[in-house]
Amino acid sequence: MKVLAIGGSGGMGRATVRAALTFDFITEIIVAGIDGELAERFVASLNDARVRAIYLDVTDEVALGQAIAQVDVVLNSAGPFFRFGVPILTAAIEAGKHYSDICDDWQPTVAMLKLNERAKQKGVTAVIGLGASPGIVNLLCVKAATALDEVDTIVSAWKLSGAVNDDDGFTPPVAEGHVDAAAVHLMHCLSEKIRVLRDGKALDTTPLEHSQIDFPTLGALDVWSLGHPEAVTLVRRFPELQNCYNGMLGIDDIVDDLRQVAGAVAAGQLTVDDAARMLAADGGREARQERLAKAEREDVPGALAYAAGRKNGQAATAGAFIKNRPAGGMATITGIPHALFLPLLHQGRLAQSGVFAPEEIVNPDDFFPLLDPFCGPEGAGLTVLTSS
Repeated sequence: MKVLAIGGSGGMGRATVRAALTFDFITEIIVAGIDGELAERFVASLNDARVRAIYLDVTDEVALGQAIAQVDVVLNSAGPFFRFGVPILTAAIEAGKHYSDICDDWQPTVAMLKLNERAKQKGVTAVIGLGASPGIVNLLCVKAATALDEVDTIVSAWKLSGAVNDDDGFTPPVAEGHVDAAAVHLMHCLSEKIRVLRDGKALDTTPLEHSQIDFPTLGALDVWSLGHPEAVTLVRRFPELQNCYNGMLGIDDIVDDLRQVAGAVAAGQLTVDDAARMLAADGGREARQERLAKAEREDVPGALAYAAGRKNGQAATAGAFIKNRPAGGMATITGIPHALFLPLLHQGRLAQSGVFAPEEIVNPDDFFPLLDPFCGPEGAGLTVLTSS
């Protein structure tokens, strides 16, 4: 199997490539990035003849098409996805190549799902949002929801403190004017209307709305809403859903700061990129992480899924999470699930053509055993709890 890893020399892309190289059915990986020198250095460090690097500007449609034509599968890690998701998926479908990405923006998710019929016509299997959130979290939602007989509410949530990468030796120094894609994504999510499911209807509303969920064994957890794909895709898997949203856990100490910056973007006083730079400037990210670490509950996992409905005729709730995650921070917890698209495809576990969210086509009982070896000797520690 030949793979094109777009954005493969970025933080999450590097984790994807490293994980992909553990599979012996992979014959070639082309690491494609806008920073050709970084891609070359990363590839040299792998000491594996199956990998090579190319310079690729994904906005160059001809070059993108030529790169895709050389492979069987496209793994797209090039964010932000509200800019690059739709055109790269479109190019992969037109070339008849299977595709996966780690898209974490809801608007392009909706747009990419509309390419389903064209993907079917071309015999392409595409899974969008196969990272951490979305990705692992979606499959945790499936485990929580199916622990109940009926489900009407699903909430997926994660700790912002976990949204940092460990330095793997290839993280370039921050250059003047540099903008971090993850920070851009966050400000994009917080400064525009977000789509949630409320009372059975899709609703565009304001982000950072506060709510509480009563999670089995953990009790009351505070959640602040965010514009993520889970809120628009889970209803496709569970059409009986009445309420669904994604959010951040335990951000009490910084929510006002986030609202202030996001408000400036929404008012046109700052661009999304400038707001992202502001968040990361002068140790701002490190200071926020320190504040979050002090405020967050240690007994709460980094990401979780909550479902409410009925079991045995009675009101009930369920929750799911993993106890252990790969070492390396946000890059690995996002990049490794992305790489698992390859063995799932190779083993015939993704037999349908079309464009899918993870929960529509990936069986959690196929996925989590593949994740286990990357999470230490005890594996991921998939846990499902119920209460009534």
